[in-house]
Amino acid sequence: GGCDLTSDGHSVPLLVTVLLCLPRLEVLTLNCNPVGDKGLEQLSPALEQCTQLTILNLCNVGLKSPQSVLIVTRLLRQLTSLKYLYLSGNDCGESIHDEFLCSAVKAHPSLERLKLPKSIRQDEVTELNRFAEDPTTTLQYVFYY
Repeated sequence: GGCDLTSDGHSVPLLVTVLLCLPRLEVLTLNCNPVGDKGLEQLSPALEQCTQLTILNLCNVGLKSPQSVLIVTRLLRQLTSLKYLYLSGNDCGESIHDEFLCSAVKAHPSLERLKLPKSIRQDEVTELNRFAEDPTTTLQYVFYY
């Protein structure tokens, strides 16, 4: 389980404050904390300031909105040092925004590992797997579950 960080109450706003003081943070693991869509939206401005982040684990954090896919896409564009992005265990629903996320993954300069939720459209996952097979890209593994 997680630390019970939720967007209700004070835990996510407190984490935002802490993240703003840690611009050199390299690893953030929020998995199994029910921050949800609202919490991700609250965290995203602070996460964008963590420019040295290499691992972002958002597995099983209760993301359900297609808007969260857009937030993750924006984070991918901002966090160019990110190597591992974990999103499995969330259900954002099949989204028209999947294409934006996959485009951001393909354009990312250093991403190596990606864990996608099952809600991502299968054609986008297939495209990313083909992309990962290209030896000139940094992306090595795309997990889908």
